[in-house]
Amino acid sequence: MWGWFIVVFAGIWILQIIMTKIQLKNYQATLKKMSSRSSGYLGVGIQKQKLGIGMIAILVTDENGVLVESQRMKGVTVFSRFETYTEYNGLHIKEMKEELNQDTDSQAFMMAINKIEAQMSKKTNLAV
Repeated sequence: MWGWFIVVFAGIWILQIIMTKIQLKNYQATLKKMSSRSSGYLGVGIQKQKLGIGMIAILVTDENGVLVESQRMKGVTVFSRFETYTEYNGLHIKEMKEELNQDTDSQAFMMAINKIEAQMSKKTNLAV
């Protein structure tokens, strides 16, 4: 009895490791594709919960801070994949911040926006 339990447990554990590697490759491929633009800024934000649905948001803006592309991965399993999210496309990140309400999704988007703003201010400080 215990032998089968250990075999099943080990099998599930190995399957989880394999699926996590597949999800990581999906994340890396999405990030590489979105960062291939010749100019602009990229920000990644995460929203984690101990129990419940987590989310990763990847935002790409042009040089002026206007959102040109965004993707999000939302879910609780290793089967979650990135999907295009166009709700805020065309908005400046300041306008986007105003439109974000304080639901669970906004945390990941706000983190990504803050990273983009940090890059923009760093570039502005270098130019001065």
